[in-house]
Amino acid sequence: MSLKELIIALALLAFSFPSLSAENACDHAPGKTPVCKSIDEQVQQAERLNAGKRYTEAADLMERVLMQHPDASGAIEQYNRALAGIDGRESKVAKPLDVQLQPSLILSNPWKINTGLQIRGGYSDNLNQAPSQSTIQLTLSSQSIVLPLLPQFRRQAGFGTEAQLTGNAVRTFADTWQWQVRGELFNRQTGYGGYADYQGANLLTSLMRHGEGGSETGVALGLNTLRYGGDIYLYTGQAMLRHTGNKWGYCRPQLGSDLLWQRQNGQPLLDSRYAGLMGGIVCDTPLGWYSAVLSAGWDWASSQRPGGDQRRGRLEVTGIWPTDALIQSSFLKVYTNILQSNDLQTYSPWLSNGATRNISRIGAGLEYDWPLKLVADNWRGLASVKWYNQNSNISLFEAKALEGWVGIRIGW
Repeated sequence: MSLKELIIALALLAFSFPSLSAENACDHAPGKTPVCKSIDEQVQQAERLNAGKRYTEAADLMERVLMQHPDASGAIEQYNRALAGIDGRESKVAKPLDVQLQPSLILSNPWKINTGLQIRGGYSDNLNQAPSQSTIQLTLSSQSIVLPLLPQFRRQAGFGTEAQLTGNAVRTFADTWQWQVRGELFNRQTGYGGYADYQGANLLTSLMRHGEGGSETGVALGLNTLRYGGDIYLYTGQAMLRHTGNKWGYCRPQLGSDLLWQRQNGQPLLDSRYAGLMGGIVCDTPLGWYSAVLSAGWDWASSQRPGGDQRRGRLEVTGIWPTDALIQSSFLKVYTNILQSNDLQTYSPWLSNGATRNISRIGAGLEYDWPLKLVADNWRGLASVKWYNQNSNISLFEAKALEGWVGIRIGW
């Protein structure tokens, strides 16, 4: 096993599975007691605002909904209508079909498409996710040898830029079904090359059914590719099933399962398949939006991967609070996650005397998002701070990083 393979394995430890549910949101008016409204109620409110030619207010309302629930039914249509009204193009917006038409004559709703571009820059003290130590200790039968890591595998601190282009298309049919297709292209440049720079693409398609009482059931398929380390490609395919139950007070339960397949060109030892279950709760309260998700599963090595199969567990907790008291239509997001991964076989006889590798990782982040109306109605400012610390009984897999980013998001 080469040192390069060891470093690559470190980068492939954690995976996150997106939620498919769209929960209720709270409408917080300045100077008033926050009132929780469902997504449908907020879309209807935006429709009334557009009808009254109060386009800016309608756009602000739908921006807030789409930031948290991009698949919300009717939100994109009302948002586009509000933007058209702001630009003086309201007369060109398609009007709703005549409600007197027979149901059999009503055509399926057209695709509702929105796109966005995000550009940001920032600093990280570990751009390439390298080990904390700059040396590696080999434990041989008769002695221990300490070797320095090659420069490209040591921690690189510095500045970088990131760009992300997204497209999202949603179509509703038969009243209760919703089909969504989402694509992303992203690029990161730091000037350090190697594992600090990467490019990639994500494609996700989902089908969701809205049941009686507000429950939701959805299935999604995803395909991702990542190019890094000069000319190394990582491919992953995933399938997800999610069910969100009816409300219990402010909260809804969520259950699901995840399947993941990954392959890396030139490194068949790292190919694997993952299967797991998840359960969580999503709460939309007058004090903010919260979610907690616990997932666990088994990762099978496709070949003779160092460490063999893995057991994995993950806990994610997220909170989102509107901050209209600071800036109208702004919000603050805070999240934390804990990952535990345990190998079932010896990773390498040359590392820690053939120990079975255990990894625990904790991360946290804070993001602030606010409108840049002085520039344009469809521009938003972004600022974030992210930290993680990874511990292991094998020192090669200990790592940590602290980074901060600031940028803009443009939607159209």
